[in-house]
Amino acid sequence: MIRFAIIIPFRPNAESVNWNKESALLQQTIQSVLRQTFTSFKVFVVYTDAPSVVIDDAKVEYHEFPYGYKSYLELENREDLLSKFKSEKMVTRRWDKARKLCYGSKLAKDAGCDYIMALDADDLLSNRFLAYMAKDAQKDKRKGWFVEKGYLYRENSNYLVKVPKNMRFLNGSTHILHSDLVKIPDFASLDWLDYNLFTDHGWIKHRLEEYYGALLYPIPFPALVYVVHRSNISQVGKKEFGFNLKSIVKRILRGKLLTTSLREEFNII
Repeated sequence: MIRFAIIIPFRPNAESVNWNKESALLQQTIQSVLRQTFTSFKVFVVYTDAPSVVIDDAKVEYHEFPYGYKSYLELENREDLLSKFKSEKMVTRRWDKARKLCYGSKLAKDAGCDYIMALDADDLLSNRFLAYMAKDAQKDKRKGWFVEKGYLYRENSNYLVKVPKNMRFLNGSTHILHSDLVKIPDFASLDWLDYNLFTDHGWIKHRLEEYYGALLYPIPFPALVYVVHRSNISQVGKKEFGFNLKSIVKRILRGKLLTTSLREEFNII
């Protein structure tokens, strides 16, 4: 049977705005995975500081990142990274996240998982997400998929905002790759290109096709909810829920009532 690995890189306490809140979001994300109708999977949470809430389930493993957290001034390659990401905060977060995803991928490959997905600790999966891919994987030995459609959800609201296409440019939890495509780096390396497979999410599909001839397939239904809160690394709240005319019109045209069935499908509390 096909086995999926879900890798969740958990932000360090040093980068947290509200540690208990972020731990609660992580718990909600994991529960959305545990509600999957297809049950052959493993969740690997990779952390610097253990979350304040831990789920006791055989499908969930918590692993301390063995290479530690480094602040911006401790990074040996900070100048090179700063030229790419433009701010010290983004450098620190992207470097930490990318390395944790690579380490989690190593754990998944060592465990014999067939497909690997990077999932942020504030994203929620449809409960039919893995079942769709498990069935579709039987066609031509699929190399992977990408999430094309999804929703935005601002906490405590009663509606979702539809993302009808190109979800992968907005959100990092959007690619599921065959383990053969996920290369594990030497963790002594300071080269960003050794770690950036999942974190440069907008271009994964094109890069894998160009360099490996590997085709990724779109998931045809809204498969993901991106939870908007104060600590989103992408500042999605300002971009999508601001008060400028463009974002207001978008919310009106793409708004969708948050029904009980949608809450259950995505584990929206």
